[in-house]
Amino acid sequence: MPHTVRQERAPRGPAVPLLLALCGVLVAAAVAMVVWPVVGITVTVPPTSSSASAETRGIPSAALQKTFRLAVPAGARDTSYLVVPGDGSADSGQGLYLRFRTTPEGLEKFLTSLGETTGDLAAGNVVLEQDDIDSVDLPWKIGTKGRLAGLYADIPEQGDSAGAAQVTADETDAAAPMVYAHVTV
Repeated sequence: MPHTVRQERAPRGPAVPLLLALCGVLVAAAVAMVVWPVVGITVTVPPTSSSASAETRGIPSAALQKTFRLAVPAGARDTSYLVVPGDGSADSGQGLYLRFRTTPEGLEKFLTSLGETTGDLAAGNVVLEQDDIDSVDLPWKIGTKGRLAGLYADIPEQGDSAGAAQVTADETDAAAPMVYAHVTV
């Protein structure tokens, strides 16, 4: 019998230890998925310090304006808004908080889209109040001094939903009133 020389095997490299580590991670994840519900471990994520980042700067899209049945006037500036979804109950609709600066004509156009006129604004009536704005963590500040006026508007039914609007206008700068509105549908 001839004497054969045994050849050395080539080293397997990092594949085997890497495969063992991956298997260990998968086993640990499987154990965690079984143990957490049984033991009742709850992972909580701390709330952010401010949800003002949810505010969107700019004019709401045409689709949002149609949904909320309002018209932001052309040329509006300093515009921002926040859409607040309903809670899912039959009574709960979604809401839109809207702020913009406009002209007296633009204010009239906006109110007309809600079925109202500037003559319907009640002087000194702050309908959309600072507490309402603070409740959704918006950084807007409605002044307490100046020419403030407001109104409530019922938005006509469209399909199976009606809506409502709360509007406060700060007309301290008569040429460029600041409008704050909360519309729900």
